[in-house]
Amino acid sequence: MLQFLAGFTLGNVVGMYLAQNYEVLLRGVPNISKKIEAFKKDVAAKKKPPAD
Repeated sequence: MLQFLAGFTLGNVVGMYLAQNYEVLLRGVPNISKKIEAFKKDVAAKKKPPAD
């Protein structure tokens, strides 16, 4: 089971890398790093200030 999950995870990571770096072959796939950065900014903007 653990071996399956490790292989599945590695396959997903390699697939994301290829999708980002070979846009000619995989047109229309969004850039994951840009989406992650936008998500981080959104989360940071919604953080509540510390209570006094």
